[in-house]
Amino acid sequence: MQDKAHKVAQLLEKTYADSKRWDLDTLDLVEEHTTCIAFLNAHATTFVYENPDFYESLSGADYVLRDGIGVKIALKLFGYDDTENLNGTDLIPKLINKWKEKRIAIFGASDEALKECNKKLEQSGITSVMSMEHGFHDPDFYLELVEKQKPEIVILCMGMPKQELLALEMKSRNLCPVVICGGGWADFYSGIKKRAPEWVRKLSLEWLHRLVSEPKRLGKRYTFGILYFFYIVAVSKIFIKK
Repeated sequence: MQDKAHKVAQLLEKTYADSKRWDLDTLDLVEEHTTCIAFLNAHATTFVYENPDFYESLSGADYVLRDGIGVKIALKLFGYDDTENLNGTDLIPKLINKWKEKRIAIFGASDEALKECNKKLEQSGITSVMSMEHGFHDPDFYLELVEKQKPEIVILCMGMPKQELLALEMKSRNLCPVVICGGGWADFYSGIKKRAPEWVRKLSLEWLHRLVSEPKRLGKRYTFGILYFFYIVAVSKIFIKK
């Protein structure tokens, strides 16, 4: 338990540091190095506590950015000051727009979501998407595709922990300049799933909107899962004090 607690504490520290130093304007795309961008939310924290491989994939990312009110509270409990909420749903379109002339691959979600994603991107002037594949292939399929097609930006939207483990492998092989762990971005950007209204997001209640929208799929995550998350944070804080 103590080792798990230290992993959570270390990742919270990294998330705080990475979120503080994050600067989209000065972020560079470097051909010789794969920059991996990931996100830490409450659900990811529970994965870190239970899964050593998942911890390694996140700790190996160049940036782990704070996503959601749960991690904001956890950081405060560990004595860190506030950070910007840098969730992937909002941030990924900004990254795409920054590098809109670069070759983009989107892996994950359903074929329907990917089709709508590409249509919406084209409507906003982004015509550099060169590859799209649903998120249900084996990891080797995506690795071979990236080696063959050589996209410059890879967005993975296949959920945890598959996308983070795949991103770490891409980084270790230096397969592309940028890989982003996008989670549900493709579903939300395409409109397949509806986001909470802006006023709900400003109140940090988007999780409640998602729970109401998908109670069967997310009910356990946003009830027992949240309680488990705060238990993990509390236990980790106690062990760190010792």
